[in-house]
Amino acid sequence: MAVQFSILMPVYNIQKYLRQTVDSLLSQDFRDFEVVIVDDGSTDATPQILESYGAQIRFCRQANTGAEFARNKAASLAQGEYLVMMDHDDVLLPCALSTYDRIIRAFGSPALIIGAMAYFQDGQTVPPGAPSPGPVKVLKYENFLAKDVEVGITNSRIVIRKSVFDAIGGYGNGGEPAFPSDDFNLIFKAGADGPCIVVQEPTTVVRRMHETNFVRDVGAVIGGIFGLIRFDRQGRYPAGSSQRLGRYAIIGGFSAVWALNYCWRKKHRWQAIRMLLGTAPMVAVAVWRRFLRTLRTPTQPIFLQDEPQQTKSVPMASVSGAKKRLAEESASEYDVEGGTWQHSSEKHG
Repeated sequence: MAVQFSILMPVYNIQKYLRQTVDSLLSQDFRDFEVVIVDDGSTDATPQILESYGAQIRFCRQANTGAEFARNKAASLAQGEYLVMMDHDDVLLPCALSTYDRIIRAFGSPALIIGAMAYFQDGQTVPPGAPSPGPVKVLKYENFLAKDVEVGITNSRIVIRKSVFDAIGGYGNGGEPAFPSDDFNLIFKAGADGPCIVVQEPTTVVRRMHETNFVRDVGAVIGGIFGLIRFDRQGRYPAGSSQRLGRYAIIGGFSAVWALNYCWRKKHRWQAIRMLLGTAPMVAVAVWRRFLRTLRTPTQPIFLQDEPQQTKSVPMASVSGAKKRLAEESASEYDVEGGTWQHSSEKHG
């Protein structure tokens, strides 16, 4: 049966965080959704944890081929009009789907929605999120590459209409091995589709920062960025000078911030220099576009009016049980006195 949203999540050896993440998916205020999870060959207790959810989720297993292929597999099983991407260690706040639904109705089924993300260190308490319904503040652009604000790119922020996802070939990268920057790759492939709505308020997803985050793998990050440049030169992304400059600005902005704020500070000096040299034209475009923004009137935010909450069918026992477990986990294992919350940008563009 068709649903409004399919939440898609690949998982791999993530037993430490998995139950909290899945509970957050099942704790949504909006009910018309499904959860599709693909286990990418886990060797820990991940499959057993997923099995404990029974009919609340749909999941299957595959040999370990990489998150990109697992996401495509999940998408092939999805029945939703919109695909909500999710990483296996993040937390989706209860207001997320109701916020996305209001945006879809207000803007006539946009091609792409970018959720609002907060970041927290592993060990801190997950924030409760905004009440739903509540005020929604967004920016509207012709497409993602036309944006005039910095937006961190990560899979858990991406909500894409399934028809658009299918038309661009999903996460496909031309039959090559799993690609580490699959979030950038998907956004660049959908770069010409619009409109794109960027959520500023409320926060819809929370990213957990820990020692095994992708951005801490220096070799993988450099390989992913250089792979994007190679794909661009091979003509795999939408043509046009404005599209290319938009991609260059995103690559250059992320490369500069990551090389200087992470690599250099962590004493990975050679890798920082390698990244900056390899992306020098893109860094120049990013700096130039940032300067131009200071000369232009920024896009004005749009505020959606409060409205009665939309309630659709999912067993309330499932939702209340997931919310209870999520609250218990947040209040015990993940609670740290004095923890602070802030918006940040892990990948800049």
